[in-house]
Amino acid sequence: MNYHKMKIEELKALCKERKIKGFSRKNKKELIEMITQRDPTPVSAPKINAKTGLKVEPVVRVEMSSSETREAAEKSATEWFGESPSIMRDWLVPAIMDPKQHREIGKLLAAPTEIFVNRWLSEKSGRPVKKIISESWDSETDDENPKVRNQIKFRMGAWHFETTRRNSAKNAETNGTGHVAYRNDEFDMVAIFKPGPSFGITGSTIRCIPISALINPSKPDQLITNIPMAIRKIYDNEDKTLEVIKTLYQTPL
Repeated sequence: MNYHKMKIEELKALCKERKIKGFSRKNKKELIEMITQRDPTPVSAPKINAKTGLKVEPVVRVEMSSSETREAAEKSATEWFGESPSIMRDWLVPAIMDPKQHREIGKLLAAPTEIFVNRWLSEKSGRPVKKIISESWDSETDDENPKVRNQIKFRMGAWHFETTRRNSAKNAETNGTGHVAYRNDEFDMVAIFKPGPSFGITGSTIRCIPISALINPSKPDQLITNIPMAIRKIYDNEDKTLEVIKTLYQTPL
């Protein structure tokens, strides 16, 4: 099938059918890349259209060749963990090749994602950013200027935004939907890291959102537990991210 001749709506329908996540905001080129690299390659099998009597070619799944899948997985693993064999790298390659393990990849890459995003924030803002342990934020600026605290999330599809802290009596007031919400004073900005094809750094994007845009209107002392599409449409672009960094970090870009 020639994906380049298909319309964006047809490509998105194909992504939905094949259970490929995170396609809603992609352009045509990105959609084609997601289909060819993450999902089986379609072939044709004839059937009869009842209205016209003509043969129609529905999509039938055939697995992508293992060499192509492994090549993409190896490239992504190398970007994260280098070329030398290691426990982390050796786990990541087959996990990328197995859709059933994709939900676990974000957990594995959470720590290296924070390192990558902190370096990116430092480069973009011109201010040093360091990792923080045992706080409700993941990193903060490290100079004499007003501090900026960052929460960093690795997200492949929906931008869910609840915290993983224990669902205890202490957090009872922030647990209204089964998820524990962040409070509105725990950090200043969230940086969403969206991986590239095959979970790699190449093709990835980082989107920054100030906490002021994430206040829960029904509980102003808390943040929402899922970032809705309306907010994503505002902040899921490079210009808005740079604007947020310039405003919060108070540095020219």
